[in-house]
Amino acid sequence: MHRIGIDIGGTFTDVVLIDEDSGEARVAKLLTDPERRGATVVEGISSVLAQAGAKAGDLRFIAHGTTIATNAVLERKGARTALIGNTGFRDILEIGRFNRPAEFIYRIQEDLPKPLVPRRLRLGVDCRVNSAGQVVRDADEEEIRQLAKPLREAGVESLAVSFLFSFLNPGHEQQVREVLAPLLEGVDILLSSEIQPEFREFPRTSTTVFAAYVAPVLRRYLKGLLEALNDTGIDCPLYVFQSNGGVARPEQVNRNPATTLLSGPAGAVMGAVYLCGLAGFQDFITFDMGGTSLDVCLVREGSAQVSTQREIDHFPVVTPMVDVHTVGAGGGSVITVDEVGRVHVGPHSMGAHPGPACYNLGGERATVTDVNVLLGYLEPSRFAGGQMTLEKELAESAMARDVAEPLGLHSHDAAIGAYAVANHQMAEAIRYVSVERGHDPRDFSLIAFGGGGPVHAVAVARELGIPRVVVPRHPGLFSARGIAMSDFTHHYMLSILRDVAALQPDEVEAVFSSQAAQANTDLEDEGIAPENRRLSRSLDMRYVGQTTEINVPIGEGPISDGGDLERAVEAFHREHEQLYSYAVEGEPVEVVNVRLQAVGLIDKPHLPPLQNQGETPRPAGERQAFFEAGSASVAVPVYRREDLPPGATLEGPAMIEELSSTTVVPPGTKVSVDEFDNLILEITYDGSQ
Repeated sequence: MHRIGIDIGGTFTDVVLIDEDSGEARVAKLLTDPERRGATVVEGISSVLAQAGAKAGDLRFIAHGTTIATNAVLERKGARTALIGNTGFRDILEIGRFNRPAEFIYRIQEDLPKPLVPRRLRLGVDCRVNSAGQVVRDADEEEIRQLAKPLREAGVESLAVSFLFSFLNPGHEQQVREVLAPLLEGVDILLSSEIQPEFREFPRTSTTVFAAYVAPVLRRYLKGLLEALNDTGIDCPLYVFQSNGGVARPEQVNRNPATTLLSGPAGAVMGAVYLCGLAGFQDFITFDMGGTSLDVCLVREGSAQVSTQREIDHFPVVTPMVDVHTVGAGGGSVITVDEVGRVHVGPHSMGAHPGPACYNLGGERATVTDVNVLLGYLEPSRFAGGQMTLEKELAESAMARDVAEPLGLHSHDAAIGAYAVANHQMAEAIRYVSVERGHDPRDFSLIAFGGGGPVHAVAVARELGIPRVVVPRHPGLFSARGIAMSDFTHHYMLSILRDVAALQPDEVEAVFSSQAAQANTDLEDEGIAPENRRLSRSLDMRYVGQTTEINVPIGEGPISDGGDLERAVEAFHREHEQLYSYAVEGEPVEVVNVRLQAVGLIDKPHLPPLQNQGETPRPAGERQAFFEAGSASVAVPVYRREDLPPGATLEGPAMIEELSSTTVVPPGTKVSVDEFDNLILEITYDGSQ
């Protein structure tokens, strides 16, 4: 049997087929066509099935990661959405938190991005629940019914409902759906009490609006994809990858589309956790460079960091997600020189169409990919496995016009400088997830993947003092590979906002029990046997008066006395000191949210260690490459990745090419191939770092 993982990125669509017995992978990489994503997916599946000599009936399941929800938001191509809230609170999306993002502080003449719901489609109902969850004013059914006419006339496709304190008492939101659903046939109605039953009305409302905005788009896409798969004889289950690092059935994702909003970068992280864990790596930083952006994530003791606070266009998305930090430094990122001679990389990207100048698809701006072509790091005739030929002359022309001439430099020196600027921005992203959170990057390995990750990884690691870079097999398709091996994952939460001193253990246990019952129901629907279910409980805690929380795991057994809560408080103090360098143990602590994570484990492909052959083949060729400004190019041996068996060793400078990427091995770097087919690059330092 086989399984398939799919990752649709901004530039390429990656499809990986994995043989469940041998672990062998077949791969396909296609340019993403935004107008025919489903057809591209089917084309990729057909390609890998043909490579493996397999049939549609040999597929156990397909796991699909998609950026369609994210793109719908960023491009403002979602559904016509309305919002119903309490009377007098229609402006909650504009009011927000009363603060301006850092990039807008000194640009007071500029407005923040417009909300997804225009003001004329934000309506109110005169009802109220207080902060204790008690009904202060009942909702009038006739008032709710009268909202149907203006919503129909406006052509609304989706409706978000968010009332104050609905996480404590969802009755009014449920009443709105019961009254309007028969009157608004075909309209998706999403409730904040179901999307995110959490306090803070602005993030909860914003997240519900995001979910409603993309719900019809995602539903139509998944429906069309399932039909296209069935038309080609593929009827195995389709699962959708979520931001939390796990998969779910399409039906569950359609209930809460917000879980897919930031799922793109998470697949590669989960692949790294499993595949690099097999090779013995537990503490590492993932380095995923694609065509549009760079994504980094810190993994400690084999677990990826998880966050619940992210933003899209400065509007919060509150849902558990793998804590990936993104910067605009991908292969298509545009390189510019400002009026005072500073070189900038990104955030604007040329994407796949028209792409970098060297793609010869109409793009004329100099990009990071153009830099790598000029420096000799990419072979124009073998890019993406030879599917595309890069035009070096176009890259040189764009670099000369956009960078070299404004700086008065030779094109190659300008390219080396731009390469260094890009690497510095990437290093800053790694500092953000490590140094700024109390971790020394020198204690971690750097796991490089994505089409551009192995090209830049050693240079970035050297800037940070990281001793080791690991490049797994098929790095440019690593996200799809990770998605194919992801478990089912669901999160459940409820805000309670109680001082620990006044909180009874059985109150917390009652919430956990309710969440566990729902988790077991969902996993049962997905066919997960009880022995393969893992339920993890935690509490969001803070000092009374603080505005941010820290998530603290709590034991698996029932909370029968105050001892478990006391241990949770002690763990909170320790984590607070780790993050902020101090703890105040005499201060009262508050439990804000009760959380449960449910994981349904799936069988992983058998990946036995490979036989160490201990020999290094001769290079397949050589080409000229530049490593230092002002220096001439040097002849660098080029190796084919498939020719390097486990046990092979070599020293830089060298280039190691494969279908989806090229690993750049600068001077002062030693390479070995481990028993799981990973390239291990050990960096030599001169003692100054």
